[in-house]
Amino acid sequence: MTATDFERDQRASLRRSITSKVLWGLFIAVLALIFIYPVTMIILGTFRDGLPTSPAPFTLQGFVDAFTSEMTWTTLSHSSILVVVCGAIAVSGGAMFAWVGANTNVPGRKWLTPLMVINLFIPPLFHTMGWLMLGNKQNGLLNQLGQLIGLPEGFINIQSWPGLIMLLSLGYMPFAYLLMLGAFKNRDQALDEAASISGASTMRTFFTITLPSVGPAITGAALLIAVLVFQAFDSPQMIGRQAGIYVFSTQIYRYVRDSVPAEYTRAFALALILIILVLVLFLVQRSLLRGRSFTTLTGKTSRREPQELGPVRWVFTALIAIFMLLNLVLPLIAMIIGSMQKIYGVMNLGLSFDNYVTILSDPKLSATLTTTAQLAILGGFGSMAVALLTTYVVARRGGFLKAYTSFAVWIPWALPGLVLALAYMFAILYIPAFRPLYGTAALMTIVLIVATIPVSSRIAEGALAQLSPELEEAGAISGAGRMRVLVSIVLRLVLPSFLAGWFLAALFIIGNLAVPLLLAPPKVTPVSMAAYELFLSGEMSTGAALFMIILAAATVVVLVGALAFKVFARWQAKRGHATTSLSHIAS
Repeated sequence: MTATDFERDQRASLRRSITSKVLWGLFIAVLALIFIYPVTMIILGTFRDGLPTSPAPFTLQGFVDAFTSEMTWTTLSHSSILVVVCGAIAVSGGAMFAWVGANTNVPGRKWLTPLMVINLFIPPLFHTMGWLMLGNKQNGLLNQLGQLIGLPEGFINIQSWPGLIMLLSLGYMPFAYLLMLGAFKNRDQALDEAASISGASTMRTFFTITLPSVGPAITGAALLIAVLVFQAFDSPQMIGRQAGIYVFSTQIYRYVRDSVPAEYTRAFALALILIILVLVLFLVQRSLLRGRSFTTLTGKTSRREPQELGPVRWVFTALIAIFMLLNLVLPLIAMIIGSMQKIYGVMNLGLSFDNYVTILSDPKLSATLTTTAQLAILGGFGSMAVALLTTYVVARRGGFLKAYTSFAVWIPWALPGLVLALAYMFAILYIPAFRPLYGTAALMTIVLIVATIPVSSRIAEGALAQLSPELEEAGAISGAGRMRVLVSIVLRLVLPSFLAGWFLAALFIIGNLAVPLLLAPPKVTPVSMAAYELFLSGEMSTGAALFMIILAAATVVVLVGALAFKVFARWQAKRGHATTSLSHIAS
């Protein structure tokens, strides 16, 4: 190699190094702008009385008023009750079903996981509206059926403490189940067998051996459920407020939208309390698990055979059926029947498809469907793309970059959608160059993407965990750059998971109510917001039809996607077989 060649290679290496540093610096700056900067607005908004566009002074008065207000402590007590009660029910039920699905011979256990996944991705607003149609005290479907068999009028009232607790507990049980399922599958069941030989009953073994062995999974699930209940908005807004139940998210919405003028300092003070509570929960979980060992799998052979439960297994089968009936079947039936009623709750007028015709022929409602489809497609893609990139950095990089990226992506997980929307609204208004974004569909789409990233990240983590770094190293050795390796190797291999995550993120965006309520422009109305407005105006049948159209469209997408994957797999198999045959002929 000549001196000229050496200098040329040195300059090329220096350019690559500078380009790499610039790109990583840009990556860090973008993460700070998207994830970290808006959160600082929560602190700023707590001590600033008014919007950033107004010459409002910094003051402690709003903060003091929030903490001395009786409503704040009522909100805290109501939220705490829901967190403790709903968390206990959801985690206990999820643990029981995870144990049944992973470790027992209960009939029907194989249906648990697919049904839980379906339940997980049904929007909470759909679930809430379904139960409002079932358990409304005046004209709910179950109350009408109850009167036919002689039960007292309005014997079910979903708009109450028991109704809200039931809805939130059932809604978050699939989360708890899926979080704990892996731990129950991986544990050594020989421990249960040893306890049984020692004379312990099935129940005693479950509580003294089984549950303690999956302690980290249970505490992790309990933490997530507690955060989700703290963040809940749809059910508390539509059910809780009617019963005088105020939680953090609904009270923040009340300060911002129902108060004139808006009490932003009180809203941000409540948001700050909520963030502190979430951080406390994380610290409690770490202290509970510190210094304890939960190892049940070693190098020795471990037992995986289903546990024989005897006749009691049919009790668990019945519990599976009851859960699915309450959480999926009944709300779906109510939505279908309600969507075909001319007037919600009035059965003697017959059923028809008039509501569907009204939606498809009404320009405003048709535009709602188009807007929702665009938001779902763009937002779902954006959420999954950002999640895949950030998860890839966390999985493949180390040191500061890994810790920084992990922390930045974690932030939306700790914030309710309403608080996130409020923080972004202030962040945009605080910088004059960004103010044109205020009141646009672009800002709403960005916040929906950020709000959905925690879900998309879990899917991206699962996809990347299956890829060995050796594949990327081989590409690099062959001369491919980082971007080419990411696109031609990583993205190509995780494409099925990317498409699945895109679809699931789109479903979460469709069902998000909190963000559009604060950030939707006047002429842009997503389905969730339109359904909520129809609910407020008493047109629940039209709102139900609106959701059924979206559900039907999502079902079609799933079926077409499944068929496309099946055809693609067969084509790949035939292609591989043909290549093998040609190789044999050539040899």
